[in-house]
Formats: sequence, C-alpha cells, structure tokens
Amino acid sequence: MDEAVLVAARDGFAERIQGVCHSMGKAGPIGTSEWWQISDEFLDYLGALSVVLPDLDAPEVKAVLDNATEAAAGGVQCAAYFNNTTFFVFLDYANFGMRYERETSYDPDPVSANQWLDAFCLAILSEKAQWHGEAFHFAREIFDGDMGGQPNVELVNGLMAYVIGDTGNEDDGYPPSREAVVAAIDAALSRVQVRESFDDLPHRTALRGLRALAAGDQEAFGTELTELLLQYGTVPDPFTEMTESLVQCGIVPGPFGKPRALLPLVPLALTALAYRREGWQPPVETDYLPRTLITGCWTGS
Repeated sequence: MDEAVLVAARDGFAERIQGVCHSMGKAGPIGTSEWWQISDEFLDYLGALSVVLPDLDAPEVKAVLDNATEAAAGGVQCAAYFNNTTFFVFLDYANFGMRYERETSYDPDPVSANQWLDAFCLAILSEKAQWHGEAFHFAREIFDGDMGGQPNVELVNGLMAYVIGDTGNEDDGYPPSREAVVAAIDAALSRVQVRESFDDLPHRTALRGLRALAAGDQEAFGTELTELLLQYGTVPDPFTEMTESLVQCGIVPGPFGKPRALLPLVPLALTALAYRREGWQPPVETDYLPRTLITGCWTGS
C-alpha cells in the first residue's frame, strides 16, 4: 500500500468527511450509492489507521466504525424503506443527518448483494445487526428468485439465519435451534452454482466457514477462514496487469489500492462472530484482523 495514499486518507479526515457529507446533502436526498461512498470514506480512514495502530485500540476507532456502519446501513434503509415509511440517518462523527419522508418522488438505487454483505458485516462488528435487522430483511427481498444460487446471495441467506435467526422456514420458530440454522446454511450451500468467477470464490469459502461456525466445528472454521484470507489477498494475474495499467493513469478500480482493502469485512465479521458467540480465538494472527474489531472491547488509550 502506497504510503502517500495512507497519509492522504488520515490527514484532515474529520474536516474532510464533514465537507463530503454536507456537500452531498446540498444536492438533494442522499441515495444508496452516496451513502456507500460516505461509508467507504470512513473505511479508508480506518484502514489507514490500522497501519499505524495494528490493533485499532483507540477511542476514535469505535466512532469511525459506528459511522461507517450507519452510513452503509443508510444505503440499506433507502433500498428497504423508501416511499414506504419515514426514517432518519444520522452520522454523529460528521454531525450530519438526513430525514426521509414516507412519500417522495425520489427513486433510490437498489442495494446489491455485495453492498448488503459489506453493510451487514459492518453491523456485526458494531453490534448493530439486530438494530437494523428489519432493513436488512426487506432490502434482501430483491435477491429472491433468479438471483438465488449466486454465492454472495446465498451468503446473505446464511448470515441472516445465523445472526438474525431468519432461516426462511416459519416452522423453525424463533430463535431457531442450532440444528435449524445449520440446515438453513446447508440448504444455501446446496443451491450455490459453481462458477469460475474469481469474485465467487471468497463467498463460497465464507459460506463454508459460516457453516462450520454454526455447527460448532472450530477446526473446520479455522481451515476455511485461513483459505478465505488467502483468497482476499490474491488478485488474479490478468486483473493485476489491468490494475497496474489503470494505476499508471491515476485510476484504481474497486477497493484495490484503497486503504479499506486492508480491512476485509467478511473475514473480519466471521472472526468476530466466532469470538463473541462461540468464544473462539482467531485461528490466525494477521494485521488483516485487528484485535479490537474482533473482540469489540474498546479500551482505548
């Protein structure tokens, strides 16, 4: 990671994020994509901080993580609630908020499965998954039907079963038993369509890791999480060549080259769930898994 990129992400962040939020707010209602841009700004700052604070054990970290979560959840709420109910999104770090009325002419973008996953993983780390559970439930309805079988969509289904207790089967009751949750994840795994896409690999591996977590199989979880981290750290050769040529032109596609790439949200969320729910220590030691994000214990200094 280029040191200049890291320094630029850290320097003057508080003033910069306030400017970004208020500038977007002047243009009208902020939609799904804008909330993700704001969340990415917070994540870039957090990723840059992780280089100088590997454990991310500082008072500001909790505030930054919570605001990254609320911004991403704001995008989910737009997709779930717009024109159906009144809701409010507020970022205390930036002293910025926006109220959405029940009926308006604005039509927000739908949330993608990958955006849903990023937002949900952030909510897990911030202990806000239950708080925003209804929004996540309604926002994922767009994934039903033809999108079933895609690894990221089935990971959505698996996470809803394990974290929220929504197995998709009313007969399971609430909260569902461990066996019912495992059965729901097994059903998601059985629907996964095996494709050669590089983007599909981490989601399939994450779903297997989630299955091991739900089943209480610590050894299998460690194996799958290690593989998952390796996949997140690998970019296929053709994409690497394309990325290098784009970087030379001043363009960096996606998260690659961005400080937020230092904090892979799906492995972080799975490791945090294993620690907080099952009492399992992280199976590997790596700077990609800052301890404070895993434990949720914000001692600060």
